Amino acid sequence: MAELNRRDFLKLGGVAAGALAVDLGLPRRRAQAAADVRRVPTLCEMCTSRCGVFAVLENGRVTRIEGNPDHPTNLGRPCARGNAGASALYDPDRLKEPMKRGEDGKLYPITWEQAFEEIGTKLNQIRNLHGPEALVFAEYNNLNSALTKRFTESFGSPNHVGHAANCFANRNVGYSAVFGALPSVDYANVKFYLSPGRNLLGGIKVSEVAALARAKANGARIVVLDPRHSELAGWGEWIPIKSAGDLAFLLAVANVLITENLYNKEWIDTHANGFDQLKEGILQYTPEWQEQHTDIPAEKVRQLAREMAAAAPAAVVDPGWHGGNGMYWNGYEAARAGAIVNALLGNLGAKGGLKLSPKVAQGTIDDVPEGAVVDSGGGG
Repeated sequence: MAELNRRDFLKLGGVAAGALAVDLGLPRRRAQAAADVRRVPTLCEMCTSRCGVFAVLENGRVTRIEGNPDHPTNLGRPCARGNAGASALYDPDRLKEPMKRGEDGKLYPITWEQAFEEIGTKLNQIRNLHGPEALVFAEYNNLNSALTKRFTESFGSPNHVGHAANCFANRNVGYSAVFGALPSVDYANVKFYLSPGRNLLGGIKVSEVAALARAKANGARIVVLDPRHSELAGWGEWIPIKSAGDLAFLLAVANVLITENLYNKEWIDTHANGFDQLKEGILQYTPEWQEQHTDIPAEKVRQLAREMAAAAPAAVVDPGWHGGNGMYWNGYEAARAGAIVNALLGNLGAKGGLKLSPKVAQGTIDDVPEGAVVDSGGGG
């Protein structure tokens, strides 16, 4: 038998692989050609970003998800969570009908009519015995939330709650307390990006990752405060921090910006209220003081604060999802401290800083000219 050298072996391997591809590929392409394939535009419901996607149906069954390139959040590229949407749709454990717990503790399917009747009767009993406020409607935020909130209000209860308290409530309230609204980051143009606890690369907004990647390519400084080494930490400098230490760190940064006169005085004089009280109160929160809460050396805090001031206003503390350590007891104050640092940098409205989303001016019914026909949207 002739000896088979390495070059001949690789040649034969390539031929075999090509033949295998032909054998397996042609029948699949013929099957796809014969199938009724449609791309249906829709929104992804795997998180609150609601990216635009196409559901690809083959003979009426969703086989995969494709991104909508015209959608500003995912830019045509669904994340891993979005790609899993098709699997969730056909998961054998997915609830497809009402279930009621039996006397044995197990759940059994019932009809929709029985579910409506029993739930309606029970809700009326609760309202009559305890008042409408006894109802709490809890759900994950979804496209039906406006309807369930309206239902709860119509029942007479103010208690409609979602997942905000376990996620972004501290951030929203903290930043709104400082800026009056929740701003976002101009990722593409930032020069110094500080992320307290947010792992953008493990997140769900492709457009923000793409924008920060452009900033990184242009030399942006990326600093990640996180107890763990996240994916984003690999993009820049990782600074391990004690859990719940973000508040102390950000207060110390504010201390350096103020005591060393590194803050944007013009922006503060024009836009800020209460700066004199902040200037007095921040004196106790020194970089040395924060060491006990963060394990970050005082000189490191001073270095970072000075670097941020030098890059300002294209320097930013990312509000993220939680505004810092939003899941801890001091999460609201951590978010507010991050907003204060951003204000001291004067980055609101600046290229590479924070930005507020534009609002659409809405009129009232009084603005409609007399005699005008108003379309109710009912079609016909």
